[in-house]
Amino acid sequence: MSEDSFAFCHLETDEDIEQYLELMRKVFGLDESVDVLARNLINYHPIMTLEDHFVIKHHGKIVACLNLIPMKWSIGGVALKVAEMGMVATLPEYRHRGLQRRLIGEFHKRVADQGYDLSVIEGIPFFYRQFGYEYAIPLDEETRVRIGQMPNYELKHEIRLFDDKDIPRAMQLLKQTQKKFYIHSIRDEKIWKMQQKTHMAKDPPKFEGYTVKENGEIVAYFRIVDNPKDKELVLREITDADQVVTQSILRFLKDMGKNRGHETLVAIDSHHNSFAEHLISIGGVKRIPSYAWQIRVTDYVKMFRKMKQLFEKRLATSTYKNLTEKLNFNFRRYTVQMIVENGTITDIQRLETNEDRTIGLNPLVFIQLLLGYRSRDELEMIYPDFRIRSSHKHLIDVLFPRLSSYIHAMF
Repeated sequence: MSEDSFAFCHLETDEDIEQYLELMRKVFGLDESVDVLARNLINYHPIMTLEDHFVIKHHGKIVACLNLIPMKWSIGGVALKVAEMGMVATLPEYRHRGLQRRLIGEFHKRVADQGYDLSVIEGIPFFYRQFGYEYAIPLDEETRVRIGQMPNYELKHEIRLFDDKDIPRAMQLLKQTQKKFYIHSIRDEKIWKMQQKTHMAKDPPKFEGYTVKENGEIVAYFRIVDNPKDKELVLREITDADQVVTQSILRFLKDMGKNRGHETLVAIDSHHNSFAEHLISIGGVKRIPSYAWQIRVTDYVKMFRKMKQLFEKRLATSTYKNLTEKLNFNFRRYTVQMIVENGTITDIQRLETNEDRTIGLNPLVFIQLLLGYRSRDELEMIYPDFRIRSSHKHLIDVLFPRLSSYIHAMF
């Protein structure tokens, strides 16, 4: 890439913004409405700024771009600062010139400078592996059922359109639903208000929100979108609910689907959600495997330190509660050493050595173990260079259990 003709910068002016949106339309097409989502982020996101939009200009014309969408996640109750890479686009005639490599390099620099723990992307398959990303959290889990085969349950609850005043109660319900997930998003009130204003959550088209009331109190909420092209009613988000509430929602959705000419109800939500489990019980089918978030850890030493209390809790409730040892996590080119004294972690540091191979890790896929996406034995079966000696296999299983995670829409 010649520095004379290509220039890296951020969005600055109204003209930049219009060029950027036009690039969205040219690359993704009008049907995807990505330009609408991009404008929503510019106009309504509570903390995202124009400096979070990265572009390459060629003689003043924007030809490639991506953005950084700030998010908060929780891992076992520990808050994480997360940067999602979004809207990666290059005009066709400017591809294969290293423009995205330059943009992603600038993205990672900003991620490090601003103290993000993780960078993540939904993204196309395979491409982002070259930049250190690995699949590590389920994404777009899906359960579908034919509307005609859904039982004619009785509608026993009041179901009405979601209103701004419902946000505080909905926040409580979402937090209750998320308790089962090891890793989940943290959606604050400002993000709730942005979603309610735009009626978009992560992707177009606009959603319709509904609340479910029992004895005058909101006991659940859900969001739907229409997909008339495929005759689908798509459920994009729903909170956990008991069987009777779930049956009322299903009756409501069955009637709505039939009235709108749909043939299939598609729930895009965690397979561990009570609604998805009920769909399975009435003949619904899960799509397996689902896709996954692609994730990159900014700094493993920092990440280990943030997770220190989780590691100590796991040791305390195991046979290793009095463990005293220097644990060397060998990442092949360096080692993260965790010093444990009588079950308490006293130090975590990076060593520029890889001699101790007791805990030998494939650094590209270790994130799957760290985030509970794969177990130690699964990774050892798949990757010959993921090797834990017999003396430490159980300890690694205690420190890194396989757990369910789900990320609810954050913009």
